[in-house]
Amino acid sequence: MDDFLLDIVYKNKTVRFKVVNPEAPLSTLMTNLRHSIGEDGKLIFDFPSIDDTGAPLDYFFGKEDPEVHEIRVLRPRIGRNDQTLMDYNVQSGDKVFLMPDPFPG
Repeated sequence: MDDFLLDIVYKNKTVRFKVVNPEAPLSTLMTNLRHSIGEDGKLIFDFPSIDDTGAPLDYFFGKEDPEVHEIRVLRPRIGRNDQTLMDYNVQSGDKVFLMPDPFPG
């Protein structure tokens, strides 16, 4: 089986990231990404836990909708069902975005 690679974009930084299990829930993939260490021994991405206004932040994956050229949020759950990359037709080699989402504290 070929490697499943994604180009992940956050704050003008793009990193090619190998996904070991593309069928894992999006929430698991986000947790793994938040703790991923680069070759320099530092976290690959800096994920602030609050925004400039002090509101707590959560993060989601997003993918560009080719028809309207807008970034669509890939929700980690719909109802009681965990969602995966496959549920959103994300393929190896696709570009996905990390999107901060403030939530009321």
